[in-house]
Amino acid sequence: MLTAEVKKGFNLFMGKANCGTCHFAPNFSGLVPPLFDESESEVLGVRINADSLILDDDLGRYASGIPSYEAEFYKHSFKTLSVRNVKFSAPYFHNGGFTSLREVMDFYNNGGGAGRGLDVPYQTLSADSLNLNEDEINAIISFMEALSDTSNTQRKPVSLPEWEQEGLETRVLGGLY
Repeated sequence: MLTAEVKKGFNLFMGKANCGTCHFAPNFSGLVPPLFDESESEVLGVRINADSLILDDDLGRYASGIPSYEAEFYKHSFKTLSVRNVKFSAPYFHNGGFTSLREVMDFYNNGGGAGRGLDVPYQTLSADSLNLNEDEINAIISFMEALSDTSNTQRKPVSLPEWEQEGLETRVLGGLY
């Protein structure tokens, strides 16, 4: 069951916030439909961290050594990752410079690096503000966090199987063998 806030976040993600133009449904990643065998690459103007006005110096795909990525417009271009399980994958961006989804949303809401006045000639993200308010940002974060899969979360067991073999009953619950 999805809450009203998560549904609102989905609609904003796919609409006003333009997230869905790079993070394609249904995977919410940069894998290009219909075959999902190519990955989007975007120039966002990522700064060295959320508080800085210094562009990260990593040239991304441009510096990969792959001849097809040696075009100028690939400078500072990075693969568009999935937002599935993003709740568990901090820090964010290729350099780990953003520690929270709130910082990430502020970055996008303010037009990336170019929106903050940095020289990012081939930025694929619009430098214009998205004009998202606090409630809208919170709803988008709620939607992204709802894409979390906890079905394989490791938990400390409440009991261990019983064994007749000598020595196995000395095990410590939760590990440390």
